[in-house]
Amino acid sequence: MPKRRPSSLPTASHRIQTLAAAKRLRQGDMIAHHTATLPGIAAIPTRKAIARMQRFKQRAGPFLLLAADAATALRLARFFPPQLRRLARSCWPGPITLVFPARPGLPPACYQRGHIAVRVDAEACCRLLARKAGGLLLSTSLNRRGRPPLKLSRQQTFRLHRHLDGRLLAGQSSGKASRIIRVHRDRIRILRT
Repeated sequence: MPKRRPSSLPTASHRIQTLAAAKRLRQGDMIAHHTATLPGIAAIPTRKAIARMQRFKQRAGPFLLLAADAATALRLARFFPPQLRRLARSCWPGPITLVFPARPGLPPACYQRGHIAVRVDAEACCRLLARKAGGLLLSTSLNRRGRPPLKLSRQQTFRLHRHLDGRLLAGQSSGKASRIIRVHRDRIRILRT
């Protein structure tokens, strides 16, 4: 399984921008940002943020969780089959989203039939944003239902100003959706290549 190399450490300027964005997230804001795959929207997983994300995406969920690191992501797992540990070690940080049975405690919009989708992103600014905002971010791609992903530009975010409270331009997106792998007990299934 090809693993994308994590991006280099953020520059001082990107680090300052990321810390400011994390502060906004902790205050309940929703921001547009880069991930290693597609530009996305991030928020802290609270009821208010989920309601805003549902209005923007025009769907109820489930939504992706971006974790600061593999340890944070794996703490959410209900079971720890060897396949899950092996995939997490070999795929993260990277453009791979793992879907697995999760412990209760997250908002319902994070689950689909008891499973959650989690990624430890290859983009260093994205991981730093998650870490400084509390370890986990509720996330989704920056597009409306049935439309292609938007670019993270001033014009696009201005157009979406009633939904977004800001944007973080640090980092870079590849423009390709993440690969999705479902792990359930001893079975592995590729949901999206």
